[in-house]
Amino acid sequence: MKVVEEAMTAEDFMKQAAARADGGDYVGAIQSYDEAVVMNPENGRAYGNRGFMRLNLGDRMGALSDFRAAANLFLTQGRMANYEMVLDYIEKMQ
Repeated sequence: MKVVEEAMTAEDFMKQAAARADGGDYVGAIQSYDEAVVMNPENGRAYGNRGFMRLNLGDRMGALSDFRAAANLFLTQGRMANYEMVLDYIEKMQ
């Protein structure tokens, strides 16, 4: 019997990343968020969540870069609540 694997979607990678993060595998979560970003570069949540993983690992510059990317996407997409939330994180880091 032949098993056919379905290709993972950006949302699948988001779910995988969240599960890895919940298990404390921040490096694995970053890898999954990387895949989500490659598949959907307009996904502000992927950038923001990856920023938190980087922050957990002590990568402040990487986190800031991801938070800024998320903020720009949210602003462009008119998602003002998300935009303001990410701006708050950025301000607290500086």
